[in-house]
Amino acid sequence: MTSQSNLYKFNEIYEKTHLDLLKYVIIKCHNVNDTNDIIQETYLELWNILSKKELKNINIKSYLIGIANNKIKKHYTLLQKIKTISLFEKNDKDIELIDLIKDDINIEKLVVQKDSWTLIWRYIKNKKNQDIPKVFYLYYSLDLSIKKISKELKVNESYIKNLIYRTLKELQEKFGKEDVSSDK
Repeated sequence: MTSQSNLYKFNEIYEKTHLDLLKYVIIKCHNVNDTNDIIQETYLELWNILSKKELKNINIKSYLIGIANNKIKKHYTLLQKIKTISLFEKNDKDIELIDLIKDDINIEKLVVQKDSWTLIWRYIKNKKNQDIPKVFYLYYSLDLSIKKISKELKVNESYIKNLIYRTLKELQEKFGKEDVSSDK
């Protein structure tokens, strides 16, 4: 009977915390492809804890974020942390590189249909710059604003806009402007 009550408690916690934990792990991971593993390990540890003791009077979301944070630290070694070249570096005329990029793409015209999301997501999440899948997931799936994403990722809003605009342009070129699902 105890395992049944643990299952009920676990499911209740999962339903209340999954989206917030997912957002946290996506933001903190260096590679979006690692997200599912870390989420799974976090909830597995929660299950093991629930099997051994009863959690009372705790903020379960903070508790899970602590577990996830430990899982993320274990998952990455110092060798895997790679610094990227900043788009905010200045050229010889003291102009930031990001200011040289055209941003005349009309984001409203590119509509990604739900059945095309899987194909596009697979392409995006394998990008070398792992900020791209993070930004796309947070922006299009979790409906976070550019301002909120930039705050969560601790980067400039123009960097977020640039990632979105450049990637949308790339997606338009790769998958076409009309039906994304027709190119398989």
